[in-house]
Amino acid sequence: MLLVFAFMFGVVTQSGYCIGDNILRTFGFKAWSKESVDHWVNGFHYTVIFSLVFAILGYAGVKKYLKNIYPKLVNNLPLIVIILFFTSNLLFNWGYGIVMSFAKGVNAVDYFPTQSNCNYTVDPANSEISYFYTITLNNYSKDTVKFNMQVQRPLYNNNYIMVNVIALDAKGRQTFKEFILEPKEKEVFQFTIKKPDNKLHSANGSIQKPKIIIFDGKNSKEFKI
Repeated sequence: MLLVFAFMFGVVTQSGYCIGDNILRTFGFKAWSKESVDHWVNGFHYTVIFSLVFAILGYAGVKKYLKNIYPKLVNNLPLIVIILFFTSNLLFNWGYGIVMSFAKGVNAVDYFPTQSNCNYTVDPANSEISYFYTITLNNYSKDTVKFNMQVQRPLYNNNYIMVNVIALDAKGRQTFKEFILEPKEKEVFQFTIKKPDNKLHSANGSIQKPKIIIFDGKNSKEFKI
């Protein structure tokens, strides 16, 4: 069991979820070498080290304690390890999808940060910045999910703020932009936010994995990446 757990411990889903990361943080450890207070991650993935240690202990334990009880199992252990290595990610993501399918509303929606970004350009004539967002989301539930969104807007000096994604209604009034995900649908949402900023006159750039929050009338879900 420890050997199987070792391979599942370090698996990371497309949304960035890792059961090993959560376990380490529960005990007060960092999962990444460069990890912020709100769990923005970068650097070396410490969870991989723990996963490797568990795998070694599990392998040694099986050979020591089961060689007389299940000799055929021990003889095939190298093959089992190879199979686990190539299938653990698929199996974990399959199970993760099943668990998520029982959630309701925004809690059934997952964010794929590695498939999302924000590119921004500045119009020097009026110091207006245009932020072009690509946000990839997946609805695991069997129900249609409607929600609104806040996104990370980069500022100068590497700071950022969270802003609402706004649309205009039929009367030209500002309101929250509504996003819709059909059952079991994965969708790439693209939209633009324009803001005046006198401190950025010629800056253009991009950010990967922008932070987002989705919400409806009942719940909100913040994705920590």
